[in-house]
Amino acid sequence: MHQHTVLFVDDEINILKAIQRLLRHEDMNVLCASGGSEALALLEQDPAQVVVTDQRMPDMCGVDLLSAVRERWPDVVRIMLTGYTEMDIAVEAINRGEIYRLITKPWQDDELRATLHQAFDHHALKSEIRRLNQVSREQNFRLQDMNRNLEHKVRDRTRQLADKHRELRQAYVQTVGALAEAIDAKDAGTRGHSERVALFSSKLAREMDFTVEFIERVYIAGLLHDVGKIGIPDAVILKPAKLDPDEYEQIKRHPAIGAKILERVDFLKDIALCVRHHHEWFDGSSRGYPDRLAGNRIPLPSRLILVCDTIEAMTSDRPYRKGLPFERVFDELTKYSGSQFDPDCVTAMLRLLEREGPDFIRRDQTFDIYEFIES
Repeated sequence: MHQHTVLFVDDEINILKAIQRLLRHEDMNVLCASGGSEALALLEQDPAQVVVTDQRMPDMCGVDLLSAVRERWPDVVRIMLTGYTEMDIAVEAINRGEIYRLITKPWQDDELRATLHQAFDHHALKSEIRRLNQVSREQNFRLQDMNRNLEHKVRDRTRQLADKHRELRQAYVQTVGALAEAIDAKDAGTRGHSERVALFSSKLAREMDFTVEFIERVYIAGLLHDVGKIGIPDAVILKPAKLDPDEYEQIKRHPAIGAKILERVDFLKDIALCVRHHHEWFDGSSRGYPDRLAGNRIPLPSRLILVCDTIEAMTSDRPYRKGLPFERVFDELTKYSGSQFDPDCVTAMLRLLEREGPDFIRRDQTFDIYEFIES
């Protein structure tokens, strides 16, 4: 008998059949519903650990369904699987449905399978934390009567809880990363761009001896620095050539759009300004946007991200040009130090690039934010 149950909700029967075929050999029970009402009725009869739903359905949209599931079965892990990535849908799914992941159609088979297994692990993790918290509370009531010899057991429990909370923080980073991947997926030419900018920015923050909390904040801001592109027309995002002036004005809106999205999400509010100002120039010139801030008025994470965003863009292939050689990065950073870039950030980045060489921009790097900041 399967220990895990997942419910897929989609009004397209062919989609449900394709998912059943994909998961037929997986160790999980796969339930299917063609609408929100049917899904809620199924959950009453056959509890599931994970619910994966489309957005646009006749009787109930995906956001409404996930909101209802959250209210009635808050422990169920909620995932949006949809071909629609409009800004309002993404924000509403996070706020109302508190989704674990956002996956876009057409999905990657391996990615979908891996996400489901991670979701089941996430469900088990939350259950284990509740159990450990309950155990911890019960032990606290007995502490007055306990012998000092039991202190080592309390320390063991504390370490267990710390490890579990660390895993929850990692799941939070993965959720943010999934949203960033959904944005990058709009343009195959920039897939992975946000992850690489986040990686570069975290390395630069550590090179500058910032705190663990600051490194984590820079990493999250780097992941989401282009989230506002979800509000830019695809015709502009996907144009296989340089943008004309009108199109460039449209693309310049994305930092402000991104900040507006993040301001509405409680656990992302603190990076909204970092995203808004990641295209400001250090000298306050009109080439920076959206507010023409200068110097220390620009949030420090934004100044780091601008350097790293520029390096990633310069060294990556685009439909209208090949990526520039690694050696050109030194010339560009030096040329624009003090005008476009914060000189302190440039100095630290040049030091980092000299030490790591071309490996710094290697595209096959894997990254764990917590291993990185603790090493």
